[in-house]
Amino acid sequence: MPGEVHILKSLVQPREQFGYFRRFNKAEGFFLRFLMICIVSAFLTAFSYFLSADHLLDIPMVKDVKLTDNKLQASKYLLMTAGGLIGFITPAIIISCMSIVFLPFFREVGFKKLFVLQSIVYCVFLMSTFLKLPFQGMLNTNAVLSPLSLGAIANYATNNAFIISLSGFISVFTIWAFYLTYAGLKQASYKSKAYIIAAVSLLYIGFILLSSLTYALQYGQLTL
Repeated sequence: MPGEVHILKSLVQPREQFGYFRRFNKAEGFFLRFLMICIVSAFLTAFSYFLSADHLLDIPMVKDVKLTDNKLQASKYLLMTAGGLIGFITPAIIISCMSIVFLPFFREVGFKKLFVLQSIVYCVFLMSTFLKLPFQGMLNTNAVLSPLSLGAIANYATNNAFIISLSGFISVFTIWAFYLTYAGLKQASYKSKAYIIAAVSLLYIGFILLSSLTYALQYGQLTL
């Protein structure tokens, strides 16, 4: 149906699926598909929290309480529930923020179309999260880098959190997400190809640097 959003097809055939962006102001069927994104995100996050519960609960405050085995197990399920709730609302927050960040550069596209586009891009990172789950189960931690990135190699080569995080973004998924963003904006925007590539590159690089700096701050390797 014209104007209908096909998320899975958009991931593999972006040029064809994004072709309706200029012609239609409504994206039919998007709400249900976005709801599915939130539900999938909730399940993945809940499972991620459960797999890394031992790591998350390994903090002085929890150790001082000296929980019994039953209470410790209950805490894991509580974490899983919290993870599910966090995972459910996270897509709306992240996708909205990314759409707002892109809006000044692509006002002619509009917030609604940017939101649809960023929702499809978000699915790429959900796939990355899914692939990391087995490694989280083996290592009992949520601090796992994508196996399809240079971060896994950098983790063995250096202890610098900034470089490790930066390398973690050099992945198949980041390249895929970049291409989807470019392909969607190329169809939706009247801006030149050079402008779109430059704007998307600037925003992606800014996001990656900010995330890597935040990661380094968390590990105490940078101070404000």
